[in-house]
Amino acid sequence: MTPDKQAVPAKCSLCSQPMSTPAVCDFCHSLQDIGTMTDHFTLLGLPRQYDLDAAAIRDKFLALNRHAHPDFHGQESGDVQDLSLRISSQINDAYRTLSDPFTRAAYLLELLGGKSSAQDKTVPDGFLSTMMMLQEEIADAKAGGDKADMVRLRETLTKQYQGLLKRIEQLFADHQEAVSCQAVVTDVLDEIRKQLNAMSYVKKLLSQV
Repeated sequence: MTPDKQAVPAKCSLCSQPMSTPAVCDFCHSLQDIGTMTDHFTLLGLPRQYDLDAAAIRDKFLALNRHAHPDFHGQESGDVQDLSLRISSQINDAYRTLSDPFTRAAYLLELLGGKSSAQDKTVPDGFLSTMMMLQEEIADAKAGGDKADMVRLRETLTKQYQGLLKRIEQLFADHQEAVSCQAVVTDVLDEIRKQLNAMSYVKKLLSQV
C-alpha cells in the first residue's frame, strides 16, 4: 500500500472559504470531489501520527459524516448523491482504520515506507516460543474445562497485547525524533513491523480464550 499524498484544498470550490479537510467545506458544508482519497489522516483532518486521542478521532468522524452522509443529500441531484455515497464510504473506512490502535499503526507504518506483513513476517526474539507455550496452555484449559485458567490466560494475553501497544507507541515517537537519519528510521520501522506481527499472534490467541 502506497497511499497518494493529497493536500487539503486551499479553498472551497463553492464558497471559496479556507478548508481544513479535503472532503467537506467547514463553512458551507458542500462536498468536494476529492477523487480517490487514500490518506485517512488527511481525510479526517488529523495529524499523520500514531499518538491520537480516540475521542478526537471520533469527533472528526462525526463532524464530517454529519454533512457527508447520504441522508443529508437525499433531495439533491444524482451526481451529488453519488458523491455523498463515495465520500461517506471513504470517511467510514478512514474511521475504522484509525480508531483501532492496531490498524492505525499498520496503516501509518506503510504510509511512512515501512514493510507490510506480507513483506516481513519476523517477530521479536523469543516471542514464538512464548506463544507456543500459551497455545498449549489454552488447549489444556479447554480440554479440562478449566474456566479459571481461561480467565487467567485471557488476562495474560491482554497484558501482553497492551505491552506491545505501548512499545509501538514509543517506536513511533522514536521515529519522529529520528527523521533526519535514514538508517535509524529504517531500523525503527522494521522494529514496528516486528511488534505488529507479534500483536497479530496475540490477537489470534485472544480469539481462542
